[in-house]
Amino acid sequence: MGTLVYKIKPHADIELGFDREELDYYVTLPDSGVTEETGLILTIPGFGGLANSSYQIEKLNPYLAEKYNCIVVSLNYFGIYRGTETKLDDHFIHNMETVYGVSSTYWHNISSDNDFYTKVGELLESKGISKLDHRCQPLKITGRQEYQSFGFLPALDNLTVLGEVLKNYPAINKKKIIAYGSSYGGYIAMLCGKFAPHTFSVIIDNSGFSRSEMKYIVGREILETDLAVTVNFHNKFYTVPFAYNNPWTIMDETSRHYFGDSHKQIRNLLVREHRVKSNTRYYIFHCEEDQIASVEDKDKVTALLINYNSTYYKRVGMNDLDGALFKTYAHAMDASLRKLFDHVAEQDKEYGLVKETSENEFSNNEVNSLNCGIKNYVFNFKNDFTMNVTITDNIKTEYNLINSYQIMSKLLDVCESIDEGFNFIVTKIAARDYNETFGVMQDILDAHTAINLQIDTFSRFLGENNLRSVNEQFKNSLSMTVVHFNNEDWDLLDNQLSQQVIPYFLAWKKELHHIITPYITH
Repeated sequence: MGTLVYKIKPHADIELGFDREELDYYVTLPDSGVTEETGLILTIPGFGGLANSSYQIEKLNPYLAEKYNCIVVSLNYFGIYRGTETKLDDHFIHNMETVYGVSSTYWHNISSDNDFYTKVGELLESKGISKLDHRCQPLKITGRQEYQSFGFLPALDNLTVLGEVLKNYPAINKKKIIAYGSSYGGYIAMLCGKFAPHTFSVIIDNSGFSRSEMKYIVGREILETDLAVTVNFHNKFYTVPFAYNNPWTIMDETSRHYFGDSHKQIRNLLVREHRVKSNTRYYIFHCEEDQIASVEDKDKVTALLINYNSTYYKRVGMNDLDGALFKTYAHAMDASLRKLFDHVAEQDKEYGLVKETSENEFSNNEVNSLNCGIKNYVFNFKNDFTMNVTITDNIKTEYNLINSYQIMSKLLDVCESIDEGFNFIVTKIAARDYNETFGVMQDILDAHTAINLQIDTFSRFLGENNLRSVNEQFKNSLSMTVVHFNNEDWDLLDNQLSQQVIPYFLAWKKELHHIITPYITH
């Protein structure tokens, strides 16, 4: 059994537009080869880990491949090369002078991290303090000219590589696809399940995050530490807080790098509207005293998940520490990842880590649109095992038609409201009661206009259809209706509604149902 190394063109950075380099990923095959019974496991490293670390390549991945008859894949995803170097930028030097009165020349002749830590140790010792002020965070640089996307791009990278492996090994048992990660890796695995809810048979999360952790995104702006380094100087310990060189900001809403509510929602595992029922089974483990990833948030995630998926949740307490599986009462519990997978396999033995069907987002040409406030994140999967994700604007409207729509997934509900509006008008006219009819007709006109505006935002995703022509017929008939309303020609209006408007509306509504229904996340 050996490990194969591949490179792949990654998904575009659709949020900030950074250029992206090819990614390397590592494939470990079982000794017996790949058969129709062979599954696939994504093992996703967390902070500080690499796909090609000796632990991944020599211990974890071969163990899982052989014991569970799976192709095991690990990827050096976007942002994985954290802390490749230290940078003392103008912000740090200026604040050190402002806070401590340290001249910029103090930092000359530094050629290594050890030189820097010695300088900091001397300074803190002279000031009689044990840690640098949070305003004075030096930078840790992320390799490959990347930044911390915090889950989003890493999840897209893992799904992209998953598609590539499924294409390269067509015999894989697509009922047995597993995502497995610890800490940040567990969070990425959970995001993969959110973005592709029908693809995985099992997702395993050990101590992952549940939402955006702002200290890893804009630590300098909120004066929180991304990474704290302990320095031993003259047998005393000093703390140096670091931030990473992230382009994000929450201070400047006009910046194209503004990290807003839409960015938060796509990364949030707690958004109910982003969940659908699926056959994926979740196994989640979290320390009760986790000081890094909130256990309270994980409680909420699992309370939500059980409404949609089979979910096993273990809150690891002090009594659960056994020195073998769970070793420490802290973040990630220093858990043995091999034993933890074995534990999940034992819990899942009724199913054998397999789901009922081989269907997945790729085979179904699935389009998942996740509403994130003013933006929609649209995941377009193809049966050639490729995936394209785009961001579209979510148009707001002013009209109020029963339950006025705000997002694409509500378009068909608005059609039903228009239908009810027409029934209301026809009933009123038949009874010679014309009160309120004009107001309802105005609502219908506004709704029709707003629906067309919304369709324009995602029309490029739609297949071939007849919507334009039936919409033109409906639109023209509505124009004549307005004339009859304005002239109060009630008999002509009644005839116009029954002979043209409503039949054209029903044809338009039917075409909308036909082309939109496959794209709606139920």
